[in-house]
Amino acid sequence: MNRSIVRTLAAMGLAATLTAGSAASFATTPKQVDVQPGFEKVDSILMMTRPHSWTAIDDDTVIVWATAFDPYLVQLKFAAHDLKWAHAIGITQIGSRVYAKFDSVKVGGFSYPIDSIYKLTREEARNYVRDARPS
Repeated sequence: MNRSIVRTLAAMGLAATLTAGSAASFATTPKQVDVQPGFEKVDSILMMTRPHSWTAIDDDTVIVWATAFDPYLVQLKFAAHDLKWAHAIGITQIGSRVYAKFDSVKVGGFSYPIDSIYKLTREEARNYVRDARPS
């Protein structure tokens, strides 16, 4: 009889621990990006030289123009709080490609890993920048 009570209490304690553990892991899950369904996710950007230009959208999103005709939406893994006020950024790359989950964006001397990259059209990039500006 004592063993069944001990087993029941142990099972309840284990269930409570697992529930608390899953709640803790849920709280530390990185935020999900609200990307419009029309954007095509790519693994890398072909960039022969430095970026043509860039525009900060928020703390963890930047539009990078590889050329004057090729915009990409770059999501950072962590927020770069000084991205909005930066005059220049750097992008690490291997050879002529910038890879998601491998390369990073440098802002103010700090490196921020690239989480994902989305290919945009010129109109989508212009609309995205226009909609992101405060009114």
